[in-house]
Amino acid sequence: MRELTQREKEVLREVIHDFILTASPVASKYVARKEGQLSPATVRHVMAQLEEFGYLNHPHTSAGRIPTDKGYRFYLDSLMSYDAIEELEKSRIAEELDRSIDSAELLTEASKLLSKMSRQLSLVSAPYLGDAVLSKLELIPLDSSKILVVISLESVMIKTIVMEVQSEINPVSIRKISSFLHERLAGLKLSEIRETILDRVGDYADEEVISRFASMTDKIFAPIPEADKVHIGMPQGLFSHPEFELPQNLKGILEIIGDENVILHILEIGDKAEPITVKIGIENTEEKLKDYSLITARYEVGGVTGTVGVVGPRRMQYSRLIPLVDFVAKVISNKLKS
Repeated sequence: MRELTQREKEVLREVIHDFILTASPVASKYVARKEGQLSPATVRHVMAQLEEFGYLNHPHTSAGRIPTDKGYRFYLDSLMSYDAIEELEKSRIAEELDRSIDSAELLTEASKLLSKMSRQLSLVSAPYLGDAVLSKLELIPLDSSKILVVISLESVMIKTIVMEVQSEINPVSIRKISSFLHERLAGLKLSEIRETILDRVGDYADEEVISRFASMTDKIFAPIPEADKVHIGMPQGLFSHPEFELPQNLKGILEIIGDENVILHILEIGDKAEPITVKIGIENTEEKLKDYSLITARYEVGGVTGTVGVVGPRRMQYSRLIPLVDFVAKVISNKLKS
């Protein structure tokens, strides 16, 4: 296929810009009026060419055209310029997220704020800790039968979990066991600890606290905290988008919201080598996303990563939302490091 001419690029850009704003098929006379130097007949010819090449579609008997997934992709890669985030918006994001008291609240607030600012469904995953390295482990007696397990990661994050034992706790013994476990496990990745725990502490497995600790390894060193895997933000008016007037589209987005495993899979779709990823319609491998677009950005803290994303109609304002998602991810990274 030949390369698009400058005129074809200009007409395609105008069609996409107008369709994003109106959700209505774009007529040749409208584009001619906007372009100024082109007649409606010329624009119709250009639109017909773009439709033949697969960049536009001609829905039903409408006189107007709408972009295809291929058209949106060409627009993103070759025609679009990004909208700068205003300094006032940047300050608002930073200030609102700065109020969070811990990482879980930070991610929850980030998802709410992003959904409000984007008017799309927003998704934020907890950081994947499988590759995080344990820097410190400590056992702290809480009462006669409960022990608080505190693990510090090189990513400057801390996880805690309460462990119960049957026999009465001896604080002196717990300090020794704590030192023993730290010596055996510090410096290892959480994934390594889960896979090799019995090899590393098995010679002391007859000791109740160590045996109990080993049996809870999958929970203590889980790659993602069970209670905080996914944070979802739903803005008011989400279903007011014209696309959700179709029952099948509404069903699809509700299925996504209701299935945590689907959301986790969605957030792993992005290219790990790229800071931000955009998947449009059929580019999505997840079947439930075939009628939507997905923008994701990764945040990082100390070598572990999580994902921030928005899901919405293909007709989303990419020029604004891509920088917005990217900026929120960067703020999360900075907040988790501080």
